[in-house]
Amino acid sequence: MSVEFRFSLPGDEPGLKSLWRSVFSDTDGRIDAFFQTVYTPGAAAVCLSDGVIVSAAYSVKLGDLVSDGRWTPCRAVCGWGTLPEARGQGYGGKVLKMAVDAATTSGIGVVRPISPSLFPLYEGFGFKPFFTVSRHDCVDVGLPLNGSVTSVTLRGYAALREELLHGQDHIDPDLKALEYWELTAAGSGGGLYYLVSDGVRCCAAVETEGERAYIRELIVPSGSQYNAAALVARAVNRERFVYDAPVRDGDEAAPLGMIWSSSPVPEDRNAWLGIGFSRFNE
Repeated sequence: MSVEFRFSLPGDEPGLKSLWRSVFSDTDGRIDAFFQTVYTPGAAAVCLSDGVIVSAAYSVKLGDLVSDGRWTPCRAVCGWGTLPEARGQGYGGKVLKMAVDAATTSGIGVVRPISPSLFPLYEGFGFKPFFTVSRHDCVDVGLPLNGSVTSVTLRGYAALREELLHGQDHIDPDLKALEYWELTAAGSGGGLYYLVSDGVRCCAAVETEGERAYIRELIVPSGSQYNAAALVARAVNRERFVYDAPVRDGDEAAPLGMIWSSSPVPEDRNAWLGIGFSRFNE
């Protein structure tokens, strides 16, 4: 048996997609969206066994960390997975190390662990908790709501989001990363939205699954987040909804993402990640 570790080359896409499909059980639409938008040859660290890709981890352009008036390029480590029959041999650990090194060679590396149990693993690679979230699981109780919800273009969403997050440490996503999320959200029946809730301009990025709306990002600068989230849920015809929002005074903060940088970065000040990648299965 021959084993090879390298970065992906043109022509590896079918093998990478096959591995992704086997490990994560994603739809072809979501997989194609990733490779259509953020993936480029060389972005995946791979392990091949007898010429077959059995393990991979990706380092893709995420955007910029905006903090104290500085914009620093970031790459996301994501899509880490190994075929079940190839696990337990150290392949996953090695490709992950390759992807982390690629992400942190220049600029900043960002990872969004899929569960709290993985935070210690990434701390071993030099990452530290940095991004937080205020998460709420709700039911629409039918209260009267004052507002409107409108679909918005990719660039329109990016511009409004940046305006609403002014003064807060956050990731300003690359348009290709945002396009990936827009495609996957739209494929589920959701999308990117501009809303006005009780006179306050807001934005939301929404997926739907079953009977729930998952508002992956809800930016409400003032006023009731619940009311804004309920407006969005009604717009996609869901009574149950979960929303993620930046932490505000009085909110309970949960860890969401981690950061690695060779340069000093500010301490965690409830920085906002929002759009991110979180496909991991080792």
